[in-house]
Amino acid sequence: MQAPYISRVKISNYRNFKYVDVELRDKQVIIGENNVGKTNFLRAIQLILDPNLSDQDRYLEETDFYNGLESPMKKGEIIEIVIEIKRFSHNKNLLCQLSDATVKTSPDTLRLTYRYFPRFREDGTIENYSYKIFKGDNEDIEFTHLDRKYLNIKVIKALRDVEAEIKNSRKSPLSVLLKAYNIEKSKLEAIADNIKAQNDQVLTLGELKDLNNRINDRFKEFIDLDPESIELATNEVNTNRILNTLKVLLGGRSVGDTSLGLTNILYITLMLLAIEDRTIPSFLNPILYQELIKKDKSGILEKAYKSDEEGNKILKDKLSSKLERELYEFMDMHNPIDEGATILAIEEPEAHLHPSIQRTIYKDVFSRSTNSVIMTTHSTHIASITPLQSILHLYRGKKGATKALSSATLSLDDEEYNDLARYIDANRGEIYFGKGVLLVEGITEEYLVPVFADLMGKSLDYKGIIVCNINSTNFSPYIKLLEQLGIPYAVVTDGDYYEIIGGKRNYHLLNNNSKNPIGYLGLEIIERVILENNILESNEIPKEYDKKDELFRKKGFFTGYCTAEVDIMEKCYEDKASRDVIIQVFNELTSGGEQQKQNFVENFEKGDFWACLRQIESSHSRIGKGRFAQRLAQYCTLDHIPEHIEGAIEYICKRVEEDDSDGDDVREEAQAN
Repeated sequence: MQAPYISRVKISNYRNFKYVDVELRDKQVIIGENNVGKTNFLRAIQLILDPNLSDQDRYLEETDFYNGLESPMKKGEIIEIVIEIKRFSHNKNLLCQLSDATVKTSPDTLRLTYRYFPRFREDGTIENYSYKIFKGDNEDIEFTHLDRKYLNIKVIKALRDVEAEIKNSRKSPLSVLLKAYNIEKSKLEAIADNIKAQNDQVLTLGELKDLNNRINDRFKEFIDLDPESIELATNEVNTNRILNTLKVLLGGRSVGDTSLGLTNILYITLMLLAIEDRTIPSFLNPILYQELIKKDKSGILEKAYKSDEEGNKILKDKLSSKLERELYEFMDMHNPIDEGATILAIEEPEAHLHPSIQRTIYKDVFSRSTNSVIMTTHSTHIASITPLQSILHLYRGKKGATKALSSATLSLDDEEYNDLARYIDANRGEIYFGKGVLLVEGITEEYLVPVFADLMGKSLDYKGIIVCNINSTNFSPYIKLLEQLGIPYAVVTDGDYYEIIGGKRNYHLLNNNSKNPIGYLGLEIIERVILENNILESNEIPKEYDKKDELFRKKGFFTGYCTAEVDIMEKCYEDKASRDVIIQVFNELTSGGEQQKQNFVENFEKGDFWACLRQIESSHSRIGKGRFAQRLAQYCTLDHIPEHIEGAIEYICKRVEEDDSDGDDVREEAQAN
């Protein structure tokens, strides 16, 4: 059964956060730059749910208040953290223990609140601060340590000593897993007697007999006792500690002798198993099975379990949803466990892991695990396989306050979802980590835009701006995602100029003041994207192409005239040195002979740029747009930058600079909505 999860978090006046209110999913990945508050976000949840925090830990200091507040404790400011929990109705322990916390029934929702507040004297002055954690909307119903037995959080910190925790018999998740089996004490006693008998065999060694005699002889010189009153013996075997002697080996080696990466994987594997809902046991001994089979009137147990060679019952793999539900209800009634739910939080789970291993292990966590998991990460490899609706983006807003936007409510149709998921998976999630994103149509812009920006003195890497080549004009799903997460963006696409001749659109022409009706496919596509995403209303968009283009640029959409390659050639046509660069690149790359090279020069010098592009793409030259752009990036100059690309670079850099200096009104509006 799927585990309960935190569906909403509200934080007021705590550390980085002036105020945030976000919805979450059961698998949640938190991203954001360093020192933006990812750990503090988890810490806020811990103040309510972490059983390892003492009462004293839950008392805060003035430094825990949002740093934009001046003398908050003198002014009586309040810190408040609210979490809501969903998908718990199947868990009867949780349902009974926290029924007072219910605030909704469709869907069932629990609410827990931490409040750090001033206590006043009779004269109205502040005496001190205290805290309360309460259930639902009733401040008089406390959420206590006992409640945390049934709903809690386990945080695996970024800087963790995995080896020590696995070896620690009290903290080790292996110990938790072993206790869950409730092994019969009689079996352990038999094993303990066996071990003691084996240990006692060491006393038969002649060396030990000699040592025993020597001790007795020397002792007798001091005290006159029976020589047999002193003897060597082995330690008693404590039945309760037999299981503590177990350790996990990796490839036959102890954990301390294994790579940090594998040790981390082992630890997280054990932890995921340790917090699983154990209502359906994976193992039943014969005694318990016989007790349960008497109560099974529907044959559920026989369908769900198979026997091993010792007569124990082992849960079968891949039960149907119907059978799993029936088995859960049966076990919950006839073999109940006194447990609740644990939410697992992992800080920077990528530690010490090869990128391919990051993708493999966390893809399994996202797709197969029933646990509720929250992660913070800087890894594009983990972000790339994160479900699209499981991203929480933390960023700095006005006056340094951290803002939070979540993709939990991202609305995409199936086609948009699949396109976007495939793109992010293939491109390793870079789109999430930019302070700004330039969405471009093709490979030429992907290679050249960063170089053009460098030539303009606006390094995209330095500003944290990512260029995303989506290999199409399907910009809508990307815009929806970036808008949802509050990430500034700009769009660069081809104009695809055409003339209507004989009632048909004719492309691959140049706009030379033709008298034929003209159009720009790129502008038409962008207009549709703008309307689909409610960026403008149709009555706000002018009919004239130049006015339409001017308006779209103000919204971050930059359209060329033809294609990027033709626009580049046209831009540098008047400058011989820049023109020669284009010719040089063609000559370096073409597989054709001197005649082809001469044809390219002639086509270029007479301004037939479409003919030049056809030569670049032809099977004779064997160049292609991508290879040509890649080589041109080594030699290009300011004179090669098309005006629409220059405008897009200026726009996105300005947006990011505004965000860095004083927050961003667009993000504030997205947060409010």
